[in-house]
Amino acid sequence: MRRTWYVLVLFSVLAGLGFAGTMQVVASAEESTLQISDIAGRNTYLMNDGSMWSLIDGRHAIRTPGKVAAISGYEYGGIGMTQDGRLVKWDIGKGPEVVPGTSGVKQIAGSYWLKTDGTVWFEAKKANNLSGILLIADADQEFAALSSNGELLLEDNYKKDQFKKLGIVENPAGVKSMTIHSGRVALLRDNGDVVVYETSNFDDNGRIIPVTVAQNAAHIVYVSNEPTDLLIVTLQDGTVWTTGVYKDRWKLKEQIAGLSGIVRTSIYGNATDLSEGFYAQRSDGSWIHHMNGQNKSVDVPVVKALSVSISDAKPYVGDTLEVSIQETYTNGAKIKVPVKDAEIDIEKPYVMNVQRNGTLKSAGVGKTQITVSSGGLSKSLTVSSSLRNNLKYAKQVNGNIMVPAKPVIQALGGTYSAKNGSVEVKFGETVLTFKAGSNQATVNDSALRLKAAPENEKGELLIPASLLSDFLEAKISWDATWKQANISFGENAAMAVVSSETAGLIKKTMQGSLVKFIGRTYWVNDFEDLERFSKLTVNDILPDDKGEFNVIFKTSSGKTVKSYPMRSSEVMQLFADRSSLLTYDPYQKYKWSASVWKQIKAGQVSLGMTKEQVQLSWGNPAAKDITTGGGKTIETWGYSNFDIVSFVNGKVILIMM
Repeated sequence: MRRTWYVLVLFSVLAGLGFAGTMQVVASAEESTLQISDIAGRNTYLMNDGSMWSLIDGRHAIRTPGKVAAISGYEYGGIGMTQDGRLVKWDIGKGPEVVPGTSGVKQIAGSYWLKTDGTVWFEAKKANNLSGILLIADADQEFAALSSNGELLLEDNYKKDQFKKLGIVENPAGVKSMTIHSGRVALLRDNGDVVVYETSNFDDNGRIIPVTVAQNAAHIVYVSNEPTDLLIVTLQDGTVWTTGVYKDRWKLKEQIAGLSGIVRTSIYGNATDLSEGFYAQRSDGSWIHHMNGQNKSVDVPVVKALSVSISDAKPYVGDTLEVSIQETYTNGAKIKVPVKDAEIDIEKPYVMNVQRNGTLKSAGVGKTQITVSSGGLSKSLTVSSSLRNNLKYAKQVNGNIMVPAKPVIQALGGTYSAKNGSVEVKFGETVLTFKAGSNQATVNDSALRLKAAPENEKGELLIPASLLSDFLEAKISWDATWKQANISFGENAAMAVVSSETAGLIKKTMQGSLVKFIGRTYWVNDFEDLERFSKLTVNDILPDDKGEFNVIFKTSSGKTVKSYPMRSSEVMQLFADRSSLLTYDPYQKYKWSASVWKQIKAGQVSLGMTKEQVQLSWGNPAAKDITTGGGKTIETWGYSNFDIVSFVNGKVILIMM
């Protein structure tokens, strides 16, 4: 039989960030190269596919699928913006999530975000006194904004929402980016000029003097430093420089050794100086961490191990299976992968198939291999499905095992259709045809001779079970003890097709010595809420599929009564327990008055009753005590409910309840 494959590649709305209309497809390493686009801190990366790495508790990295376009912050918290202009936020203990109700986000900086309408927002609140803004910058608890009319504004540290105008910037639309630190705002223009506005650098009229500190720049960022903050400037030639201290703060003073081919740098989001170094991105997209003159590669986290498990490797047909997929990355992260985001190959899709919700469903008896691929790695598991309930109408004729075609084929996961006097059966891409009375069949248009011709019997089309061996490589055997056909695939995938004799053989074997009770008559003492002292006859003792038995009684009126399920020993105990069933007719044995029988049936005891009457009414006592004296014998019975009855010479003289 030709091997068929089932390949599932599901596209889905990204549940991790809830981006409406954003779809993801699992791509192989050959189809795309994953790179880091930006770094906010340790293990806090923006990837070029829009996904993010972050730390949920400062230690455990998580990967969030999505379409993030920019990030700002550090490993313990920050914000980002999506490609469709929505705000993303992450915090310690919580991975990146879209902030509801946000849209039109144009730029992010620190904890601030700028909308396309020129308004500035901090968290969920719009900043006052700002409109028509083109660019924003936020660092070291300072905030600056550049408006469309060229006003460069710096927020007053002591008066929130109050802004000082640092100056008028010519052609503000030509400003590519800006960075801020301790009263300094640096602008990077499209032509590569870097212009710095410093609150302490002003002329005799109090106007701040803008100073051009570099040309041909590609990227700028401020960092704390003593005694003077440093501006790190990446030039278009790929070299990286810093400004000097004091009077040298207005020029590029020192080239950072060991860095070349750099296009941008990134400072730790919460860094107070360069003691922990900084990140730098090369022109090929790769990143390094530079510290004390040494460069260390920042590797893209990739999957180094794939773990796959299935809730039940030996299910029954119809069972639903949960699939768990976990990727272990080179950065130590262990990421649960939704089934919809992985690729699943099923060797025999008629045995097992994938549901819309990502679960697997056992569709037929058989053994199949399931291969899960994710993160460039694959893992295979074998699942063996069996049939929970037996099929019927098997028989053996002249050494040939015959089984009913339709129910057996459907139980194996195949499709069955009868047309034009023939039957067509499909298992995946394999097609089998045959008809009653002919030992000629076809498999995918190739001739196949059957060991016996299919035959109709009692409305069922029977086929030789050997066909399943030839067709599906099933193992077929006849169990002479139980008169049934067994169909299996390895040790853990099986089904049974019983004959008309099987049930009787199993019943007889299971009943064993219990069969002796069938036909016996008993009278109810206390059993199944039946009328006391009514007559019952054991009609049958039926085994169930759990190895327990139901006793079938018939009342004197002909009504059938079925007991609760019992183990074999419990059935034996039932018939031996006189508190439940009596082996004699008490009305015939004891010729008592109607009033006494009425009390006994009601479970009552009265003065003058005999011990036999009390025993029938209340049952056997838990304890007995006998004393003699004065020519009298006093016998006291105590019950577990603390009721007490005393007899003198066999008659009740005392009742304590």
